[in-house]
Amino acid sequence: MTHYPYMIQAGGFPQAGRPAKKPSVVPGILLIIAGVLGLGVGLCILVIPMLLFLIGGGGNVDAFDDFASGFYRTGFVVAVISVLVLIGGIVLTTVVARKRRRMRPQVWMVMPPGGPQFQQTPGGPPAPRR
Repeated sequence: MTHYPYMIQAGGFPQAGRPAKKPSVVPGILLIIAGVLGLGVGLCILVIPMLLFLIGGGGNVDAFDDFASGFYRTGFVVAVISVLVLIGGIVLTTVVARKRRRMRPQVWMVMPPGGPQFQQTPGGPPAPRR
């Protein structure tokens, strides 16, 4: 009989000792980057018609307002969507970072032959925090 109870399984084979993979923060960071870039594009869409009007020397303001209204709507929609993506990226990054911090290695109870049980973490003791 074995003295290692963590290796006893119903099928008689020991567990595959792969540690759980930590979730990645990369999707959240990519969403943050996309949100910032999209916000910049939205603001550029809002500003470009005004700059073109000023560079062109002014002119008929009523005709310009009709022309620029489409740019304003488009720029506003792009900016709002980008802000939502930015907020989603920040939330996703913080949630995943908290999950990563809470993931602890599994603790195995080890019974050496003829001795008391003691706890052993896979890979040795955890590293001290800095």
